[in-house]
Amino acid sequence: MLTNGLKISIHGISDVGMSREHNEDSISWDNDLGLVMLADGMGGHNAGEVASEMAVTSIRDALLDVLTPEMIATKVIKCPDAVRESVVYANEEIYEQAQTRVECAGMGTTVVLSLFHENHVTFAHVGDSRIYRIRKGELQQITQDHSLVQEMVDNGYLSEEEAMISTSRNLITRALGISPEVEVDVATEELDEDDIFLLCSDGLTDMVSDPEILETILNCAPNMDDCLKQLVSMANEAGGNDNISVILITLHESFSDERGLPPGASQEIESDETIEEELVEEELVEEELVEEELVEDELVEDELVEEDPEQDEAAADSPVEDKQAKDKPTDDNK
Repeated sequence: MLTNGLKISIHGISDVGMSREHNEDSISWDNDLGLVMLADGMGGHNAGEVASEMAVTSIRDALLDVLTPEMIATKVIKCPDAVRESVVYANEEIYEQAQTRVECAGMGTTVVLSLFHENHVTFAHVGDSRIYRIRKGELQQITQDHSLVQEMVDNGYLSEEEAMISTSRNLITRALGISPEVEVDVATEELDEDDIFLLCSDGLTDMVSDPEILETILNCAPNMDDCLKQLVSMANEAGGNDNISVILITLHESFSDERGLPPGASQEIESDETIEEELVEEELVEEELVEEELVEDELVEDELVEEDPEQDEAAADSPVEDKQAKDKPTDDNK
């Protein structure tokens, strides 16, 4: 298994918000695969919901096909490459549906995903949904928005504060299903055992600031379900202008051992195995000694058995002599 020994807990929630009639976000995860996904769909007549659902389903199916234990063991394909190809495949599937079904014309979706493997995590994203990491009490945004406002910030035309209130902040420059090809941002990093990962749609980040998100998670941890409810409530109280989807991932321990064991466990097991081997060897030696003693005893008994007939013959002669002596008349009886 790809996630052999990997201990992660995944908690997710998706809320319609205060302004939308239906929820076009999709969240999904596969614990066995170590895969977590979030997509924020767009398009009329519920087409956004179709696009986001197609995204998470297509990506999961594509990864299940290639990330088999055999493929991983033989290193035929690397996880970052598999992730990139799965997102490209999802784009092709959504684009085809958008072109062939009238009711799906113009549909598209953002996507963010995290794939946990061995002692690493691989991220991929298209659009303005985000991945954050909390490490040592600090919140860091892992992904960079593919949006018009972000490009203006990067080029120095807007400040971060101005970007937060810009009317153009929801105009994205990349999405799945909009064109036949898509550029996917992929990155891999090593895990720390205390990391907390957050995947969310812009329904959260447009309403709740990063410092508020960090404070809420730190105050609620380790009860992640309460964290989710509070974050959604905060977004709705601030206006709830969009669907709100949030996923939190926590790690139970570090996973550096090839057998999926935490640091130190391998050494402890090897020590235990060594002790067991020594005990077995001692038992074998004792058994050999016992067997040797039994053999020696048997040899002694055999020697005694060989000597016994002579002793018996000598013992048999004595009584005869005594009997003859008793039967011989004495001079007194004459």
